[in-house]
Amino acid sequence: MSGTRKIVVGVDASPASAAALEWAVRHAGSGDTVLAVAVCRMHPEVCGGGNAFHTAHRRVLHEAVAKLGPVRDARIEEIVVDGEAGPALVGLAEGADTVVLGGHEYQRGDVAVVGSVITYCVRHAPCPVVVVPAGGGDDGTGARLRAVAKEFR
Repeated sequence: MSGTRKIVVGVDASPASAAALEWAVRHAGSGDTVLAVAVCRMHPEVCGGGNAFHTAHRRVLHEAVAKLGPVRDARIEEIVVDGEAGPALVGLAEGADTVVLGGHEYQRGDVAVVGSVITYCVRHAPCPVVVVPAGGGDDGTGARLRAVAKEFR
């Protein structure tokens, strides 16, 4: 490998995914690729061949990337794929160094509750999974990430 990394980021319209995309770009090095992925569950063939759902996902993805402003070091690739989010992201994680997802920090009592996409990716991804809280995270030392890994073992 040439020393460059591939970072896969799940992007939807949520503040959490915007924070995940920002985190990934901030932690990407020179020459790294940040693969910003929007997953469309509405397949065009099911919707009469229409492209409206893909267009909407593509717009959300493009707006999220545009909000970042100029990116110096990393290259950002935007793609929209069909399928269920968890399996689609895990499939794209083959050969990747990291999967980055936004976490919504839902809680029941003192237990952090994570969504099905995060659960699926943590269990099945072939690389580390980083969950960035909705409010964003700093470089790691002060991030409000909760220890939820024990839920997945």
